[in-house]
Amino acid sequence: MKMTKTILISFLGILIIPIFSIIVLSFQNNTGDILKWYQSIFANKDFTDAFLLSTFVSFLTATFSVLFSFLISLSWFNKRQMFVVLMLILIVGLLPPDIFALSINKVSQLLGFYSSNFFFLIVGLTFYTLPFGVLLFWTRFYFIEQTTIVAAKDIGLQRFYIITKIILPLSKATVTTSFLLSFLLAFNEYPRTYYLSGSNVLLSEFLNGKLNSGADESIYAGGSITIILTAILIIGYFVFHSQRTKNTLLKNAQANA
Repeated sequence: MKMTKTILISFLGILIIPIFSIIVLSFQNNTGDILKWYQSIFANKDFTDAFLLSTFVSFLTATFSVLFSFLISLSWFNKRQMFVVLMLILIVGLLPPDIFALSINKVSQLLGFYSSNFFFLIVGLTFYTLPFGVLLFWTRFYFIEQTTIVAAKDIGLQRFYIITKIILPLSKATVTTSFLLSFLLAFNEYPRTYYLSGSNVLLSEFLNGKLNSGADESIYAGGSITIILTAILIIGYFVFHSQRTKNTLLKNAQANA
């Protein structure tokens, strides 16, 4: 157990320390003004436009991803459908992101859209996040007793009401988790953004361009903002989930008292 903990801490350190070192670099400059690069990046209209656009696109992507992930994941309760869905998400999930994005771009051109637009951008990002959402819902459905579904069918409850009255309420936390994960994945995804954003530059594409140029150190502030935002959303979710769990346990204790 001690060996496992040591390996885990070492792995997390190797993974996290280089990422958060960007935050340290974002406060360093020759003038002594620790907020210089943050002032510079926020004064950059291209950055603010890309940030707002990425937030909007990621919100739409997460919304569609959660909806379709939930509907597709209902195949869990039908083993034949589940096998087909599993094969599809493996294909979509394992396909290289640049190849997948490029293929959607070509499909859009075959349909007469020679310049990619938001529709195909969101389609590409939704396909990208879909496998993660389905697997999250399947993980939750694993703990739903099949006898509950069978009993609901035995008393004549229609499939629509089984989904809305039993499965969905039991999956509220998974809906939130799936939305947050899809949002962050879409917000930080670069290959699909590069191929499908068309004439509009999203944040990941903007930051990648700055990084490649190597001339503007405000890139550290821009990168730090995405890291801090990601950390805040994840910590906020865990706080929310922890509080929700405490409230549920308190209600159950009061009901049993």
